[in-house]
Amino acid sequence: MRVLHLGTDSFGGYGGIALYNRELIAAMASHAGVSEIVVVPRVIAGPKEPLPPKVTFVDAAARGKLAFVRALRKAGRDFDLVVCAHINLFPLARMVSDRPLLIIYGIDAWKPHRRPQPARAVVSISQITRDRFLAWSHYSGPTHILPNAIRAEQYGIRPKNRELAARYGLEGKRVLLTLGRVDAAEQYKGFDEVIEVLPELPRDVVYLIAGGGNGVAALQRKAAALGVGERVVVTGVFPEREKADLYALADAYVMPSRGEGFGFVFLEAMASGVPVIGSRFDGGREALRDGALGTLVDPSNPAEIRTAIADALASPARRIPEGLEELSFASFERRVHAILDVEGARAGTPAFRSHVRQSRP
Repeated sequence: MRVLHLGTDSFGGYGGIALYNRELIAAMASHAGVSEIVVVPRVIAGPKEPLPPKVTFVDAAARGKLAFVRALRKAGRDFDLVVCAHINLFPLARMVSDRPLLIIYGIDAWKPHRRPQPARAVVSISQITRDRFLAWSHYSGPTHILPNAIRAEQYGIRPKNRELAARYGLEGKRVLLTLGRVDAAEQYKGFDEVIEVLPELPRDVVYLIAGGGNGVAALQRKAAALGVGERVVVTGVFPEREKADLYALADAYVMPSRGEGFGFVFLEAMASGVPVIGSRFDGGREALRDGALGTLVDPSNPAEIRTAIADALASPARRIPEGLEELSFASFERRVHAILDVEGARAGTPAFRSHVRQSRP
């Protein structure tokens, strides 16, 4: 089976969607019925990670909109499955497939777009994203739920990196952490909500925002106006190799968001032994298994956020919660293979019909 994957970014990308796509491509490539995956990226932000076997990566597609369209046309229609890895790219995916497989993540698919039909199937990162997508799109075809995976072996409980703590002035402080892009147009991560309760927390508690973007200045102005300007630290974009050490600096991971499709960062924090606070009104609820793996709050209720933070800080012992293994890469890979088996068989692909027959007991 030959697969075409077109998306915003994957290898050489930054952030949760890029990571999700790298894991998706790796899991598809490990399927015995897949012979080749051609990846057409819209953006390459940095150095590419090593490519899995069977993957052909079309770097030239990321040189602009016209280059992306040219790359798709050159790829042609000789694929058994076309994976459209962002809803905004669906009209372009239709250039190379009458029925692409659509991947949806979070707030990108919660609001009305041009209706993406016909699609072979829709793969959603969470139930809340699937439900909100179905509510406006009236899509009636097959759907699959494929939550994020965590490679827990890359994290773990580790001592604080003193050099990193000194860089951000965190020595002797208790640290609240949120990772994410600070975008003025996407004010749903919960940065504002944490800053607003910071004045009511002890003065040794600081808020570390790991990320950058065009919304940083507004957050800094808010912090200054509330008298906590020196207690809000923004890293800007940081090297991926420092991410596990950033989690090790944290005493609590706090993201009372309103628009997370799932929240991969929750998994990373939990795999680092950091107590986690998320929202009960978006995909964070699913990442935290309805509160079994962390604390859920109402983002519009400052008292709830403040109490959850105080409780997390009062329990300094780190631990990795039981149940996180259900979101391991091995589990993710099995789910991807099951989706490929279903969709490959539905498409009538001979290699997949044969593979499914051979894998049955």
